[in-house]
Amino acid sequence: MGACFSRIRSDYVVYVRTGDRRNAGTDANVTIILHDDVGHSTGEITLDNFLRNDFERGKQDKFDVPRSKLRPLGKITKIEFWRDDAGIGSDWYVERILVENRLTNDIFVFPIFRWIKAGYHYMIKHLDTSLPQSDDYHEQRKMELEDKRKIYKYAQKAPGMPVQVWNFSFNL
Repeated sequence: MGACFSRIRSDYVVYVRTGDRRNAGTDANVTIILHDDVGHSTGEITLDNFLRNDFERGKQDKFDVPRSKLRPLGKITKIEFWRDDAGIGSDWYVERILVENRLTNDIFVFPIFRWIKAGYHYMIKHLDTSLPQSDDYHEQRKMELEDKRKIYKYAQKAPGMPVQVWNFSFNL
């Protein structure tokens, strides 16, 4: 049994699925922190595979978490991640992030499905689903809704008629 564990490069693996949208890939530097159910967290983990072009459109990347970044963790309940503005193509659309505990075979799913702003620390809960009034991260939700208001402009062409998209602008 010990021989099996000696071949494991790390106890945790982070999988990042970049969306398959136009300009979804990024050349930016990406950092993540894992948080568990008892209040412990890792240090900052830079997601980078040496000499590989990570975070390309429609691709899933795998990152082994160095054991030096870990203290004993319970169940991963949330992640905190961000990107910088480095590189020519720094925009980034993320579909999901998975965290695998290789010792327990637990997999923790973090649905993202959004464009990631440079410098903003996103906090995402495991299986991130909640009603607005139950959301733990009000400021993050408020920022994302404000961004949507800038992208989509609505108008009602006649009283009593449904509201329609009047203008769509993706230049934020």
